[in-house]
Amino acid sequence: MMMEKKIITLPSNNNIIYRQILAFLNFTLGISNQERNVLAELIKLNHEYSPLPIKKRAKFILSTDMRKEMREALEIEEKQFNVVVHNLKKKKYLGEPILNDDNVIHQGLLFKPDGDGFQIEINLINTVVKETPVKEVTPIVESTIETVAPEVDKKLAKSANGTDDIIEDNFKDIIIS
Repeated sequence: MMMEKKIITLPSNNNIIYRQILAFLNFTLGISNQERNVLAELIKLNHEYSPLPIKKRAKFILSTDMRKEMREALEIEEKQFNVVVHNLKKKKYLGEPILNDDNVIHQGLLFKPDGDGFQIEINLINTVVKETPVKEVTPIVESTIETVAPEVDKKLAKSANGTDDIIEDNFKDIIIS
């Protein structure tokens, strides 16, 4: 049997192509829209400054001036931008951090479109899933809560309206189950 193929062609440009690719990969990344937008900018800048050595490039891309340019382009406040970068360091792609401690982007995310664009091929292969029988479990729940009011040796003052029996001593043996 032949696998069915569908080809989807989407219009793109240099401003949005990294965001589009990350959107397709998000099932493996699990990052928010804002995180994708920041990561897309980081990847784009990584390619623009590729002549620099990797660690210097990463340091330069996240320098104060470059952060400001990215924040302005993405319309993100400074604190929020810093939180997003921090979150990208905690998230993983294929078991490794998206951004490592030196702010270097995971090698698997450094895709580079050419003049024609970028092609993604995803093969979803049907596999046989072996079902394991589920044993029925009957839960056994036993709980008893006892609340015993402490005995009070203090005498209460008579109420202002003259009734002495407002508080009675009937609460010391309450059991809730």
